[in-house]
Amino acid sequence: MASGYPIQWNHEKRVPQVQQLHSDPFQALHSMLDPWTFGFERHLEFMKNLSDVRTQSNYPPYNIKTLPEDKAVIEIAVAGFKKSEIDIEYKENIITVKGEKEDDDQATYAYKGIAGRNFTQTFAVADDVIVKGANMEDGFLIISLERIIPEEKKAKKISIK
Repeated sequence: MASGYPIQWNHEKRVPQVQQLHSDPFQALHSMLDPWTFGFERHLEFMKNLSDVRTQSNYPPYNIKTLPEDKAVIEIAVAGFKKSEIDIEYKENIITVKGEKEDDDQATYAYKGIAGRNFTQTFAVADDVIVKGANMEDGFLIISLERIIPEEKKAKKISIK
């Protein structure tokens, strides 16, 4: 270990084994970047909290499409939901979409194969992404996103004096 790498040799098989220094991969990333970076703590903390933000459900199914000109859309399959039953909130770089069915169905079903259960889906977006709006079309909720690149972050020519 004189080289600084956390490797131990398995002498029976002559294969190096890497020791696990951190059980948290974000803590390991922070430790690796710490000597060479400054000001990334907020970004690392945001990444660390993503596991808390993501719901583990795959209902309802969704797509995230990237489009030209720094635009994207999130398409969520919400067939059977009315606009009044869906709520979208954007707060601190997190888009939360909730669907709550109104329980006014008096029908008796011989077979009910269309899922209409309540849901919550969350999506994390970067600081420079804004939510432009949302609409419903053909059974999909479509949330429009756009990346806004400030002038000071755009590429520019530097003249040599």
